[in-house]
Amino acid sequence: MKMNSFIINIFKGMGIGVANVIPGVSGGTMAIVFGIYDKLIESLANFVTAPVKKKIEYIVFIAPIIIGAVIGILSFAKIVGYLYENYPLYTKLIFVVLVLPSIPVVVKGERIKEVKNIIYFCLGMIFVLTFFMIVHKFSAGNSDFQIRKTFDTAYGIKLLFCGSLAGGAMIVPGISGSLLLLALGEHQNVIYYISNLDFLPLGYFGVGVILGIGVFTKFINYFLKKYRSLTLFFILGIVVASLIEMLMNI
Repeated sequence: MKMNSFIINIFKGMGIGVANVIPGVSGGTMAIVFGIYDKLIESLANFVTAPVKKKIEYIVFIAPIIIGAVIGILSFAKIVGYLYENYPLYTKLIFVVLVLPSIPVVVKGERIKEVKNIIYFCLGMIFVLTFFMIVHKFSAGNSDFQIRKTFDTAYGIKLLFCGSLAGGAMIVPGISGSLLLLALGEHQNVIYYISNLDFLPLGYFGVGVILGIGVFTKFINYFLKKYRSLTLFFILGIVVASLIEMLMNI
């Protein structure tokens, strides 16, 4: 990989990292916007079983994205949190504007008028809207939240579980890992741990994220290989529904 591609992928990773900090914004959607979603899913899903030469290729591609994502999360967690809390309208509009150009790109070259594709597009919309309805119902009682500053093994296991769900959500376009954490009552805690570099709870959470990403990428990569057109229209439905939901909650 040339140096300029390496640097560009770092910036793309930063965009994905920042997106994962904001409830309602999807890192997977941003990966689609940046045109790296398919390759990213393939690299993560096949890394363990790939031959050495292919592993090196995957590492060269993934490494700058991971570096950028970490930089984005660590550097912008406080800034994005402040902007989201004080300027939710403008913060969300920026991400909507970034996502809109990706909509035709997702299904470029596919048969838009085919009935099966339209059905799967609608199923994608129903899936993500149902997800948001459930999440908002469970997150409604989290207004009196207090940061948890004590740590024990039981709480570590909960963070591991939450991390695995959030990690899986990060991979699926339109599904916000941060919003899922908000529903589970851990979003503010995780942002606090990141901002203060509290490594013990972050360790449990990070292992969970890695496990979640590993499992979900296998599933998504399988469907992209076997049922590419239907999967892309399902993803498009997710992206469109997530934009509608985001705009409705500004």
